[in-house]
Amino acid sequence: MTFIKTVIALFLSIIMFITNGISSFLPGTIREPLSEDELLKLADTFEQKPLADEIVVVRGVSKDERSAIQSLQGLVGREEASIFINFGGYEAEAELKDLEAAGCTILYTDENGKNWTLENLIPRYFSHIKDNGYVLYTDSETHEQINMAFNYATVYGWLAVPQSVEEKVKAAGLEKKEDLTDDKLGFAQQREFYSKHKDEFRKDSLVHLYAMASGLRDLAVQQRIFITYVEDDDYMARTFRDRLFKDLEPASMILGWCKFEVKYTQCAARFGHYVIPSDHSFNASVLTCNRVETAPMAQKAEAPELDPNKHYAAIVYSDGDNAQWISNGFREFHTWQSYDIDTPITWTFAPQMKELSSTAIKKAQNANNGDTFITGPSGAGYARIPFMSAKEVSDFADVTAAVMLDSGLRIVTLLNDPPANAYEDWIYANRLKNFAKYDNIDGGILQLDNDYYAGGHGKVYFADDKPFISVRFSLWHPSGDASQVTNEWLKEQADIVNSYTADINSINGYSVINVHPWTVGPDDLAYFVSQLDDGVEVLPAAELIAAVAENVPHKNAEPK
Repeated sequence: MTFIKTVIALFLSIIMFITNGISSFLPGTIREPLSEDELLKLADTFEQKPLADEIVVVRGVSKDERSAIQSLQGLVGREEASIFINFGGYEAEAELKDLEAAGCTILYTDENGKNWTLENLIPRYFSHIKDNGYVLYTDSETHEQINMAFNYATVYGWLAVPQSVEEKVKAAGLEKKEDLTDDKLGFAQQREFYSKHKDEFRKDSLVHLYAMASGLRDLAVQQRIFITYVEDDDYMARTFRDRLFKDLEPASMILGWCKFEVKYTQCAARFGHYVIPSDHSFNASVLTCNRVETAPMAQKAEAPELDPNKHYAAIVYSDGDNAQWISNGFREFHTWQSYDIDTPITWTFAPQMKELSSTAIKKAQNANNGDTFITGPSGAGYARIPFMSAKEVSDFADVTAAVMLDSGLRIVTLLNDPPANAYEDWIYANRLKNFAKYDNIDGGILQLDNDYYAGGHGKVYFADDKPFISVRFSLWHPSGDASQVTNEWLKEQADIVNSYTADINSINGYSVINVHPWTVGPDDLAYFVSQLDDGVEVLPAAELIAAVAENVPHKNAEPK
């Protein structure tokens, strides 16, 4: 039977080898790490424009008018960031305070005491609109209409205007240069436009944004990023997106979001890229220009003194890869901090926030009561390295090391499908060396995707003597419904962890516990923690990794 299984595994490996291509399946040579100067240069993606002396704040306008103002926000931001759209909430208040601290005067009304609208914004910024022109589209409900209009704004410098506010811009003296409202736009038109103008767009990033989303388009116009949106069940559309992905530089940033998460992230990874979930990341054209000084988000951890009679666990609250979630509340984190519970929790955090919104980092650091941060999955952004070629993994690891150095994060989280057989396991272990080669990366947490991120069953991989520990247990309600979480269920889950072995000299004695934010809230986590026995001690993830590195034999192993 063992022989038959070996033959089957070998056969499957050959099939995968053929399917994925030689370069995508072989481990490849591990390149020399980049220097710190090279990494910091690599981390600096977007061109940082100056902040204007005066920042005008828009609030209380219709969605269509706000959309037109977003295109103006991007056009003006090419020279100096000057328009801030207040979408509401404490986050906007914090961002405006940081802009004030940077020396900007905040203007909530014009000199006549009127709120900012297209009526008084266009005269103020008239010179930023090329040819006194606008491109007309139907509304913000059709992906091709709004995204193509903003692409026109990027290329030609015209204002992108929905039909409902056309009379306002005409009254302000603008002239229609292109009308998209009569066109049933599809990917053939997008492909034609892109083919004609592709050299006018950035090659290190792409915005993938559905029509109803309100974020990112200002950044796209300011930084000259192409915008599209593709449903993964549309084959013709996917072929166009594949071309866009292929034209991008290695390890490019895909901003926005999608409908089918797994297919979308796998597709990006097949071209060597990573995703930043950010479809509701507001005012990015302004926030990326206001780099607030922040302390490093983590320090190198030392191995703690261990009790041989205890089992050691790290509790990792996931989904910190979601840039919009961090910018627009990060509510689980802030709620947990208010409880003042002394159990250390490790939070995933998108390192790209250093560039997208350093205010969000500052806010999290100021609220922190002793918890620790690691990267969100998968390092620089949401990526699945088994779908990358060997070179693409190396390129992505370089970018990951770069943004980790820039943000100060030291533990990388990698989200992947679990290896299906021994050969895939060997490939995966080898590819971890691309991350381990960097001095500023101390190890990693592996979220292996089936079984609610616990598909690795707690296995540890050692790469260059650094531990990469897979999630052993996931606090994730199988219903996917937070209302189904009960204290009885939480107690059952705690008892599973309570049954784990105490053994500081093998991986048996250590566990990474994943917490799923969409089903397990801070109150649930507090109850779960209260049900852990005295024989279980919770450590920050960085200390758990340091403890494993110091006490466990440096061989790949799975808990028994």
